[in-house]
Amino acid sequence: MASRKALNGDHWHDWTSVSCPTLLVRGTRSDELTADHAKEMAARCADRVRLAELPAGHVVHHDIPTRFADTVTAFLPEPS
Repeated sequence: MASRKALNGDHWHDWTSVSCPTLLVRGTRSDELTADHAKEMAARCADRVRLAELPAGHVVHHDIPTRFADTVTAFLPEPS
């Protein structure tokens, strides 16, 4: 119950406080994160967030692991 309660509330301050480059991965068939909400998340932090929407449910890495890994790999910087 405690973890379920933690999901409720206004978490925008937490989200906008992250300062590092961020990849937000959303499954287009997710019943947890709507397209509009994900777009709002990306828009509020447009200087550092990239939104990737992939054809999967909410657990993208489980549904399409190779495509998920390719998306994450493409986001990460090349080693120097």
